Amino acid sequence: MLFKKYIMSYGFYSGEESAMEKTVIRNAYVASQDPLIGNQADLDILIEGNQIAAVGRDLEVGDAAVVDATGCIVMPGFVDAHRHIWQGAIRGVCADWSIMDYVTRIRMNAARFFTPEDMYAAQLQGSLEALNAGVTTLTDYCHNILTPDHAHEAIRGSAESGMRAVWNYGFNFPPSESPHFKSLDQRVAFLDEIAAGYFSSPDNLLTLGVAPEEAGLAASPEALDRQINAARNVGARMFWHANGGPTPEGQAPRDVAALAERDMLGSDITFVHMAATEPDEWQMLADAGASVAFTPETELQMGMMWPSSITAREYGVNQAYGTDIVSNNSADMFTALRLGLQAVRGRVLELEGAMETGVPVTCQEVLDWGTIDSAKALGLDSVIGSITPGKRADLVLLRGDAITLAGWDRSNVAGAIVMQAQSTDVDTVWVDGRVVKKDGQLVADAKRPCALLQAASERLHEKISAAGGFALSEAQAAGRMMAVAGSEHGEYVFDNEVV
Repeated sequence: MLFKKYIMSYGFYSGEESAMEKTVIRNAYVASQDPLIGNQADLDILIEGNQIAAVGRDLEVGDAAVVDATGCIVMPGFVDAHRHIWQGAIRGVCADWSIMDYVTRIRMNAARFFTPEDMYAAQLQGSLEALNAGVTTLTDYCHNILTPDHAHEAIRGSAESGMRAVWNYGFNFPPSESPHFKSLDQRVAFLDEIAAGYFSSPDNLLTLGVAPEEAGLAASPEALDRQINAARNVGARMFWHANGGPTPEGQAPRDVAALAERDMLGSDITFVHMAATEPDEWQMLADAGASVAFTPETELQMGMMWPSSITAREYGVNQAYGTDIVSNNSADMFTALRLGLQAVRGRVLELEGAMETGVPVTCQEVLDWGTIDSAKALGLDSVIGSITPGKRADLVLLRGDAITLAGWDRSNVAGAIVMQAQSTDVDTVWVDGRVVKKDGQLVADAKRPCALLQAASERLHEKISAAGGFALSEAQAAGRMMAVAGSEHGEYVFDNEVV
């Protein structure tokens, strides 16, 4: 009954609820991401209900509503393959932090102060922020589920936004003085509940994913395997932080190899960060049909090494891109793709010397990574990621006459999108055939979500400050990172006290 209340009160957008009117986008320069259509000028796109019905020139569309896209670029919506939306409520706090600063100060400390209301505010505002920037689908890695209500409110915020998302149930045990979940049994049981309660319909804009604990935080390999099996039991794809950098001893983590040795590796896992992956592991990923996801804005800052896009390409491993955390950086896929592309180009130049002509990675490739390849990493490439008849109408219209795009090179539309365009150029956004942004403005009123987030941020900063601030002592940080080991055995340790 609780799940029915949430669904009926706040509404999941489904195929049946999509507007059934017809819309034709006329005379657009289409960057389709479909190899059969390619990039073409002066194309029409017909939207019927929630689907792309046709792509071509001079389409006969009857009484369809008309959007004049002359001089504009229409592309598939960006697919952000990795984002922790809940951290929007502490925006920018780790702009000058390392990865250990982030883990100890947010994951091991600040996370425990979030209320369900804070989760709702962050999820709603963060999803609208993504839509505003042309992201129509994202992977929400929600690893701060302190109580069932934290999950309920996070899902509610995402559902209200109208965003298409894979909402990831995080198995992490955030340290808490009064934990609700004290065992993995409880975590698994709650996953089963929400899978049946929220995600039973394949037509929902929200689909279920699972984020298992990192190998270094899981109580044991057996505990990690149980989380993976729990995800598979409910048919959920997994997204997993792995091989993000060397171990404290300077060794490769070999997270992929460890899964393979236990026969847990599969095509249903997208591995995130992954720059410390060894050659034999890349081959394991290729053989399994798994995907990887990179987030250059955090990886380059926090010591997670260079994005391994060239290596992934060499081994034929599908790769995706994401924005990661607005507690550190932008929520903008234009920025993530541009930075990732230039980082990869620069790394090749550093290793191989000057290039006589051409570049090792093209703008078209990186646009693939942020659209169709990211959709594949989410298991949704048959539904979204390209402008293909029969797929869902998740589209973005960029103003070609904007101050930042005027005069763009018609021979390289991918170059214009990746190297020139900005989120301010996003004029119109469709998700599942619904207009969610028009004439440069969100259709939803963003004032309330922004006010809710601001209030949540102020509450959180006040509580964190009263508790001594973000930073922990070395003993506190080490103790809290060990807490999950106790929780696996029915005891939860917080600052050396069993609670």
